[in-house]
Amino acid sequence: MATSSTIAARILELADSGAVVPGSALPPERDLAVQLGVSRATIREAIHELTLKGVVRRRQGSGTVLLDASAAASSLLRDMSQAEREATEVIDFRSTFEPEIAGLAAGRRTESDLLVLSHHCDFDAAGVTPEESLELDQRFHEAIAAATHNHLILALSRATSEWVSDFRRQSHSTPEGRTTSLDGHRAILAAIQSGRPDHAVLLMREHVAVVGRI
Repeated sequence: MATSSTIAARILELADSGAVVPGSALPPERDLAVQLGVSRATIREAIHELTLKGVVRRRQGSGTVLLDASAAASSLLRDMSQAEREATEVIDFRSTFEPEIAGLAAGRRTESDLLVLSHHCDFDAAGVTPEESLELDQRFHEAIAAATHNHLILALSRATSEWVSDFRRQSHSTPEGRTTSLDGHRAILAAIQSGRPDHAVLLMREHVAVVGRI
């Protein structure tokens, strides 16, 4: 059975063949469904996928229009507001680097590293101010970088801390955010303590995603 992704690829083939030219509308959903031998629901899902990729755009009164190559090549980031784009870039950056750093730390940490990390998790989220919680957050992540015993990674962590500080501050602005952050840190700490790199990577990736949603 054809999936929406398969159908999206076949719609792109229509464009590549010249059957649909940039700026013109795709055939109606019902016609595409008959032509491609799938349900209209599958067609809608495929068009939704192509819309997210910037390949087509729905226009009132014109249907679903195929964009030209330059427009199709534009990323989702370009259509976001400045704040949304910056937040997405920070999440992309953190989810790319921080999980791997946590994994290295889990494999290389010493007892002194664990003492420092534990210290930064040894508090009650309800008993600290947003500023105190933010500072402990930054120290925790820097301590993870230090536990890799790689000077370049530690330097990167310190240099980029300022880049993400505004978004960390937002996540610490509410009691729920502070509690969620601390819970994530304690789970990551447990994985590092037990020397489980793969688990530390997974938990850090989840932590960055959760904080990003906050």
